[in-house]
Amino acid sequence: MTLFMASIEQELKEIAAESIGWLPLSQGAYLHLSCDGKEERVIITGVPDAGMDTENVLLLL
Repeated sequence: MTLFMASIEQELKEIAAESIGWLPLSQGAYLHLSCDGKEERVIITGVPDAGMDTENVLLLL
């Protein structure tokens, strides 16, 4: 994979994360807070998923 293609792929992952409500913290790191606010844990993942809306999640790309 070329550097250009890797850059485009990274940008698409970032757009996907932000489009489902993930908050950008820094380059390659996003936070999603639980919609019910009851969770005390944080799940760390590398794949954004809209099904995690009930969890506090830290996404690292």
